Amino acid sequence: MTDESGDPARRDEPTPGPSGVDPAGERSFSAPRSAGSDDPPSEAFPADAFPTDAPSTGDGPPSTGASPDLPPTDDPDRRRAAADLRRSDERVRHSDPAVRARLRRRRRRTNRIYAGLGIALVVALLGYIALYFLPVFSVREVSVEGIRTIPAEVVTERAAVAPGTPLLQVDTHSVARRVAGIPRVDQVTVRRDYPSGLLIELVERTALVTVEVDGEQHLVDAQGIDFGPGEVPPGTPLLTVGDAAREHLPEVVRDLATVFGEVRDTAGQEIAAVEVGTRASIVLTLADGRVVEWGAAGRDHEKAVALQMVLEQPGQTWNVSNPALPTSR
Repeated sequence: MTDESGDPARRDEPTPGPSGVDPAGERSFSAPRSAGSDDPPSEAFPADAFPTDAPSTGDGPPSTGASPDLPPTDDPDRRRAAADLRRSDERVRHSDPAVRARLRRRRRRTNRIYAGLGIALVVALLGYIALYFLPVFSVREVSVEGIRTIPAEVVTERAAVAPGTPLLQVDTHSVARRVAGIPRVDQVTVRRDYPSGLLIELVERTALVTVEVDGEQHLVDAQGIDFGPGEVPPGTPLLTVGDAAREHLPEVVRDLATVFGEVRDTAGQEIAAVEVGTRASIVLTLADGRVVEWGAAGRDHEKAVALQMVLEQPGQTWNVSNPALPTSR
């Protein structure tokens, strides 16, 4: 058929709207026909009739298709789906014979480790029980080291450890406290000496000066501790204390320890006696008989240097209480 202009009649087709949208509001997917083609036009379908799982490209949003690793989400359904997917992957992976063999080897190795640890624990427990209760590891000998003036029998008697006592049942701290109660003992260490010994190591106090108490010479160490009468070591000075200084005897003796060290090391002099009327009045008598009025403790090194210089001059009594201006008389 021809129309009035003589052109072949054309089939009525919907005119597409802007951006490929027909007047009915649906997107058209019909392809254009070439000129002179007699093929019927393709049918138009809505855009959401064919969902796609293809991944997005460029900087656009990620694809909405399924992925083995689901992103973190607060949706409980999606979390369950992700967990199911992971379990499915584990089942597939464990179905591999090589994977199963590797897992078996790992389990065997772990079991061997646990078994070894268990055996070691049992052996250690049995050994501890044997050491604690069996008489094989019991005290048969008590040794004392470090004694100079204290008889070993006094130390072992004060230790009070019964022979045959299992070593692990010996309370070494209690033994050390008992031995430290001996006045002449300064430090004490007690340790077990396997298989059947107990070793007591001690350090005796060293007398810095001697002090007369009730007609007896008592030994006093550098800390001012009076550890009783005893044999006076050679070269120990005799300390005479006035009434004002007697109540401060420990502090006085600690001051003298510093003074003696400076006189001996710096001035090279030995001290035969010392008199302390007050803490501010220390008078030393040297081994050669000369007298040094030291004054109060303090600036001891300067006083010792001044003493070293003035002792080269003639004189019997020297006052170095002011080390910048020593005097003699």
